[in-house]
Amino acid sequence: MYLIKKISHWALLTFTMFLLTGCFATYEVKDTTGQSMMNSAGVYTLVNLHPDMKRSRLYAVNYQLDSLMPLCTEVVLLKASKKVMVFKVKETGQEFSYYYHKAAREPLMNHLMHFFGRECKTDKVKSLSAIDQKGIKQGVALKGMTRDGVVLAMGIPPRHKTPSLDADSWRYWVNRFGTMQVNFNEKGLVSQIVR
Repeated sequence: MYLIKKISHWALLTFTMFLLTGCFATYEVKDTTGQSMMNSAGVYTLVNLHPDMKRSRLYAVNYQLDSLMPLCTEVVLLKASKKVMVFKVKETGQEFSYYYHKAAREPLMNHLMHFFGRECKTDKVKSLSAIDQKGIKQGVALKGMTRDGVVLAMGIPPRHKTPSLDADSWRYWVNRFGTMQVNFNEKGLVSQIVR
């Protein structure tokens, strides 16, 4: 009986240590210069985001939901772990959780650098074509848009189905069960959107 209690004690202690070191370990999200962006001003969405507004969630799969958080929205990154990052929209105070998914094919901290940063790309948007600007404003891909325009409008597609942004076809998830495909022609312009 003594041995069983001792084993149970060690199992509980080991499990507790696992939780403290694995699940609840905190991480810092850094910008491209290596500076922490946690709890600091001047952090923005680098692309349009499509959050689940009812649940206040986003996913590394980059679901293309109907709601839109425009690029250049100022945010405050509150906390991050290996699997989730919590941020709030500065203007509204609404908090969102950004959940990691293996479809990102890179660690969460690296992945987040595609979506959050210190440089808002308004000058780049202004330099793009009218059709790019329209798609970015709507948060969708439109025929005739460039790859850069689609990235700003929709974010990068999940890498497990689109490992390279040079591919002629990008696959996005609309929700957990449905996908859409953005096809590019030889000039690098959207030629077809398949839902």
